[in-house]
Amino acid sequence: MAEAEPPTNKPTSFTTERRPSRKRTITTLYETDSYVAVDKPYDMRIDKQKNDDGDPNLQDLVRASLPPAVRTELRHCHQLDYATSGVMLYATSKKAAAAAQICFQERRVQKEYLALVWGAPPSRELACADPICQSPEDAFRMTIGDVDAVWPLLDQDAPKADRDERRRKRKHSGPAATTVVELARGSYLGKPVAKLLLRPASGRRHQLRLHCVALGLPIVGDATYGVDDGAPRMMLHARTLRLPVGEEGLEVSAPDPFRSGVLEGLSLQAAPAEQR
Repeated sequence: MAEAEPPTNKPTSFTTERRPSRKRTITTLYETDSYVAVDKPYDMRIDKQKNDDGDPNLQDLVRASLPPAVRTELRHCHQLDYATSGVMLYATSKKAAAAAQICFQERRVQKEYLALVWGAPPSRELACADPICQSPEDAFRMTIGDVDAVWPLLDQDAPKADRDERRRKRKHSGPAATTVVELARGSYLGKPVAKLLLRPASGRRHQLRLHCVALGLPIVGDATYGVDDGAPRMMLHARTLRLPVGEEGLEVSAPDPFRSGVLEGLSLQAAPAEQR
């Protein structure tokens, strides 16, 4: 499975007042003897961290909803950022977790996300293939850049500890690709926004957030790569997950939280005809 995300976003002027989600109940989207998928709340960790100060984490909430016999076997199958909401899949056995892991490693997984972004796309369909690297200034952040330029391999005469650390940096860096479809546009808090469907073809950390910025469409409420916009959350949501496991495969979708009448201050209309 992919490595765990760093535990939390670094605060900015508009996130210092945000608190971790205090939800103690979760919505189950899918459940079999092998897997359970839930709708992850935003601003919640997917598993327990040492410095969580007693805040709820998703894995403990999922465990509490399951029969005691399978609670100790629960394993998360993938990653979601602390600030991202939506479909999160857990395996209820080591065998099921291994099957899901193979699908992710072989890139046989289809993922779709919804994002509310500032601005308006120049066309209905866009793509970004900028490579993504670990930031050289901040261990939490990623950045757009070529791995060989940002993290070149060290000579064999360099200290082993330095070479090992460089390999770790390079492990999280490399090619990345995302396709984008505009679904709607309108306004949020009185400013122009668009709702996008994002399909990542790779799984770099913070990929969607960086690619949206690269396209000139920063995600509303992104505390790390966005602007000081006063939004109550980061508007990125894991909408659909498809895995070829079992006889029929697995497909799970979570409800769209970015709808007029659901998200206060949001007004959306379908993308203009010439854009569609």
